[in-house]
Amino acid sequence: MEPETLKKIEDISRRIFEALGISAAGLTVAWQEAQERIYVSLDAGAENGFLIGKEGRTLEAVKEIIEAAASRAVSDRVDIYLDIGNYWSKIEAKALETAQRAAEETKHSGRPVRLDPMHPMLRRFLHKTFQADPEIETFSEGEGIWKRMVIQQKRAQP
Repeated sequence: MEPETLKKIEDISRRIFEALGISAAGLTVAWQEAQERIYVSLDAGAENGFLIGKEGRTLEAVKEIIEAAASRAVSDRVDIYLDIGNYWSKIEAKALETAQRAAEETKHSGRPVRLDPMHPMLRRFLHKTFQADPEIETFSEGEGIWKRMVIQQKRAQP
């Protein structure tokens, strides 16, 4: 990821938060190579709850606004990962723990394990995390946005 692109995204994010009356002093923007994502993080203290909203809906809306503005600024589609007050990081940690237990279960039993339906960003995170595991594979099943992730033993390659 080009440093100029990250700088543009940081400037856009800062302006959007400030337009919302939120101090962006703790804003960070970084490229996470392992997850292949642009990570935008802000701890706004007492304003975290306002920015996250019920069930993360406000956070998702702010993310969409930043993505739209950034995509226009760099003349290319930009996908960002917005984390306010470590909201998503905590959810990811819990989901990763559950998925690791499921992976161990499938390694021992040989049977696939289906996780509860989850947000697309969370599924993507888990798929990327398990991508390098030599013993298991993951895929999504279901319709719509909230699909299940399935963890199963890797099939032998012919």
